Amino acid sequence: MRPFLTLLAAGTLVASACAQPDDSSPAGSATAIGGPAIDSTSKIYFRAPLDGAVLPLTFDVVFGLREYGVAPAGIDLPNTGHFHVLIDVESPAPGVMIPADSLHRHYGLGQIETKLTLEPGEYTLRLVLADHLHRVISEELITEPIRVTVRAP
Repeated sequence: MRPFLTLLAAGTLVASACAQPDDSSPAGSATAIGGPAIDSTSKIYFRAPLDGAVLPLTFDVVFGLREYGVAPAGIDLPNTGHFHVLIDVESPAPGVMIPADSLHRHYGLGQIETKLTLEPGEYTLRLVLADHLHRVISEELITEPIRVTVRAP
């Protein structure tokens, strides 16, 4: 059990190290569904790709998170969650479980980056942080959609 906890702690530290602090947000809090209050500076975002990017068939996706931690699905720790990439769909409401299908990609091992392969076309991508049971944590932890174009080489 100790190696797993070490891995969990390292993953949370890596996610925190990837976060970029922003002191311009006002102080305050919101309540996560079924969980503790989250700071209004909590934010989820795409580090890559950027909105409007033109991408190859397979491309890097790097997740960003501020003022919240990352833990694998199934691990119930306060103020933590795991990432999901939603492709051409809206996010479920806070407290609702994110489906598992080709349009709702789960990163339940605590990943903070991935590679996506998509057919040529235009897509909207949305990043969502969910709790240990894959339920959307709060509106603050859902990104606005970004638009990307995938082109064949």
